[in-house]
Amino acid sequence: MRWLVVFCCLIFTGTGVSAQPGTRPDTITSGRHYYHSGRYSANQDTTRELFQKMMAPPDSLTMSDYTLGIERVNDQLNAIGDSAKLGFEVVKMARRIGSMTDDIRLIRQNVRGRHAVFNIKNQYLYLSSTSRLDEETDRIQAKLNDLYQRVYHAKLNLSGALSDSVFQKLYADKSQRAVFYQKLVRLERKWNRTDSITKANVDTLNALKVRLSDNSVNLSGMLNILESRIDRTLPKLFGREVNRLWEKENVEIPAQEPAKIATGLFVSEQNAIGFYFSQTSGERKFLFLLGIALFTWLFLKRKLLKTFRNQKETYSYLNLTYLVDYPLLSLLVILLCLMPFFDAYAPASYISMVYLLLITASTVIFLKKENRPFLFNWLVLFAFFVADVLAFLFIEPTVIGRMLLLAIHSGIILFTLRVYHSLDKRSPYTVYIKSAAITGISLAGLGILFNLFGRFSLSGIVGVAAIFAVTQAIVLTVFVEVIIEIVLVQLQGSRLSKGIEKPFDASNVIGKIKMPLIFVAVLIWLIMLTSNLNIYHSLTASISEALTTPRSIGSISFELISVILFFLIIWFAHILQRMLSYFFGETGAESEDMTTVTKGQHSRLLITRLLVLIGGYLLAIAASGLPIDKLTFLLGALGIGIGMGLQNIVNNFVSGIILIFDGSLQLGDEIEVSGRSGKVKEIGLRSSTLTTADGADVIIPNGNILSQNIVNWTYSNNEKRVMLRFSLSGKELDANIINEVINRTIKNIPHVISKRNPVILFTKVTRETCTINIRFWSTINNADLVKSEAILQLSGAFAAKQIGFE
Repeated sequence: MRWLVVFCCLIFTGTGVSAQPGTRPDTITSGRHYYHSGRYSANQDTTRELFQKMMAPPDSLTMSDYTLGIERVNDQLNAIGDSAKLGFEVVKMARRIGSMTDDIRLIRQNVRGRHAVFNIKNQYLYLSSTSRLDEETDRIQAKLNDLYQRVYHAKLNLSGALSDSVFQKLYADKSQRAVFYQKLVRLERKWNRTDSITKANVDTLNALKVRLSDNSVNLSGMLNILESRIDRTLPKLFGREVNRLWEKENVEIPAQEPAKIATGLFVSEQNAIGFYFSQTSGERKFLFLLGIALFTWLFLKRKLLKTFRNQKETYSYLNLTYLVDYPLLSLLVILLCLMPFFDAYAPASYISMVYLLLITASTVIFLKKENRPFLFNWLVLFAFFVADVLAFLFIEPTVIGRMLLLAIHSGIILFTLRVYHSLDKRSPYTVYIKSAAITGISLAGLGILFNLFGRFSLSGIVGVAAIFAVTQAIVLTVFVEVIIEIVLVQLQGSRLSKGIEKPFDASNVIGKIKMPLIFVAVLIWLIMLTSNLNIYHSLTASISEALTTPRSIGSISFELISVILFFLIIWFAHILQRMLSYFFGETGAESEDMTTVTKGQHSRLLITRLLVLIGGYLLAIAASGLPIDKLTFLLGALGIGIGMGLQNIVNNFVSGIILIFDGSLQLGDEIEVSGRSGKVKEIGLRSSTLTTADGADVIIPNGNILSQNIVNWTYSNNEKRVMLRFSLSGKELDANIINEVINRTIKNIPHVISKRNPVILFTKVTRETCTINIRFWSTINNADLVKSEAILQLSGAFAAKQIGFE
């Protein structure tokens, strides 16, 4: 069509505009009109250009097309370069792979040629570390694969980066290539640089994958070796190593130099401890930070503890036993008791050294106890602990060694029974210590039986577990008591800083925090017991498998560990919000807190506790990994329930938050609401408690409070007007004398606001009688008492003036 239009235009131009013969060359005629030659030339040029443009091929390119093509290639090279980059994470991976290689080499050196029975705990240490390294290897392998795929795809894309059709035409055209020479040179350099970087990064990742593959192969071999050794060790433990004690020994134990045996054991345990510290240094940061926090707190409270020490009778209601006399040792006991959370796989020698330090610190604390029988039994158990550990580490299964171990286990049973019978039945820890004593006696009895029947190594293991079980149960009571004393000292310090010296009921605070602490203590005891019996690894593996196995109810899948985490975090949030009140000076007894804590402080603390609870619930939901997307139906039903059946509960909850932030109603206010009057005892999230003058506690939903008119007698001040009406009679009543008596008497009554003069109103006056109304101000808490005292004193004052008072 375009060609047809052009052809018609040319025909029209040729027929309508013709050159006349004999005319001047600079003019042309068309019909009766003549045009200047210059105008004709311009029109001819314009027509030629238009014709050239219209005759150009459809795929002809302009300078802007070439520029855009270069920019497209440049952007693609930039994207490829960004994809091929390797950040600092690859350097960290390379370093970690190197350290893992060193760890594998160290494990291989430590497990080579070791005695299988004696070092079973160390074998579990190496097995746990090897499993952890294997899992970490898998994680690093997955990251490396992702990086390699990204860089390799960048390499493949680089070969097609110059396949842009416009760019290829530009590069094929010499004249156009000369125009864009500088840009093409820079583009070529960028391509070469990106190509070299991509190839180098691919080679780097390949090298890391090779090293990681070697580590994976070595770890798989080490896991097989360790698991097979443990599988062979367990039958040896329960199998007979030597003859029964009453039988003649037929097996000759190879004689070795004692010095050589001791040196070998020392080097073996030193290597195990060194490896353990190299693997668990990061896990000890929490314990290190906790120690810094505790000793910093102790430094800040040193003067307060000195005051408690010098005034023991004044602060006897706190029942401070350990922290006042042995502050450093008490905090050391806390830190050492928490070690099983981090040392479940620690070598036996390391655990023994840590525990020796723990019971030494506890022994120094117990020396001040007045219970001499307990102290004697404890010192003997301490000696048996040292003897049992040394026997377990160094004694060979000879007849003399077995007899010595038999005597140690018998002594453990005897003195554990003495401790069992000497326990105070009134102590809250008696049940737990008796349970631990029964466990220790049972284990020591098993140790004797195993020794008699030739299971020497097994006898040593259960014997050590027995003495640990008994002594640790006693030490953990100190652990619980010291933490309780820390809370009490902090609570009393906060009260003293506010000028409150009034004693409080410490049993109320102790009762709320003791059970969670006992739960933690029992958990520590169980971890140490299973670790000493060398069943911690298999037990935790079985529990972990049971808790992490996916389960489903209908279309909802979950894991038990998620549910447990949910409730544990919520439980911890409730404990934490309760502890916050103690650390800020509230005892939890409202009758005391109303007189010792200001209204503003209580409101701020209530808000903080609310935020802690909300944060705990949100964290519980996030940590549990509950499938919220699959609970949409349930959430929708809950929304309908809130909109219909639960609207009053939500109304009360929101009203409680408004009351907390609004400040119109605070703790200790005298109010009248819903036909009830009294003092605000508590402002909760759902309801508030009002204590009436009769001593009754009235629980009023927050929604009712917020929706009604509230009479707050103490909103702006603590004053209340008292009205008194009486009649006087006498022969001659003088108004001046009456006013003087009333003013003098009223102002001398306690709890009367003296800065406000009484208002005296005569409502009825006769010659010998008059009726008077008196209005004066007193503190709101003593208004009834002041009114009663005013009647008594006014009656006496007027009687002295021989004026009748009715």
